[in-house]
Amino acid sequence: MARKTKAEAELTRHRIVECARQVFSKDGVTNTSLERIAKEAGVTRGAVYWHFRNKADLFMAVRTDTGTLLRLSDEAGRDPLHRLELSLRETLRRLREEDKSRLTYEVMLWKCEYVGEFSTVRDDLMAAGRGFLQEVTALYTEAKTAGLTAPDLDPSLAALETFCLYAGMIKIWLAASPESGLRDQFAGLIEQHVNGRRLGVGHRLTPPSRSPRK
Repeated sequence: MARKTKAEAELTRHRIVECARQVFSKDGVTNTSLERIAKEAGVTRGAVYWHFRNKADLFMAVRTDTGTLLRLSDEAGRDPLHRLELSLRETLRRLREEDKSRLTYEVMLWKCEYVGEFSTVRDDLMAAGRGFLQEVTALYTEAKTAGLTAPDLDPSLAALETFCLYAGMIKIWLAASPESGLRDQFAGLIEQHVNGRRLGVGHRLTPPSRSPRK
């Protein structure tokens, strides 16, 4: 049998990743074997191991193929707080309209246990979270410098609050039934959250004061 070309091998790898996404979403990561994925992809178990070391490696390929859900807007002429709001709204649009994004994040947030070999995956996800914090902290710093926020706002603390809102919002959005109407409220939540950072509009977010030691 002739060896596959590089292009053919890449197509096989892509098919395995796509099938893994579907099976992970349907049955959960723990209940899914590489044999099952190989069968769904129409390849041998050896073919799966040719491209991926183990299930955790394949899981990461599914995540990488999807890409980062939050993409900070760089729209010209917009202030940094408006760009943040646009970016958070864009995550909701992608979840609504992109099956790949929705399935991948359902798996990541609801259908995977980050134990054993998947502990390294958890570390990678937290690294992505630190990247989120850095980018959003930079936006809040820019907004503070431009006089759009209270002068005593702590950009890193504000970014952490936004990170917590973002992570919780995505998880709840995925769990909510489309018929419940809950998903429709998140656009307003995002607007209220970002406007809460604007000078004269919302509360001021500052580091908690420390009680003096007795």
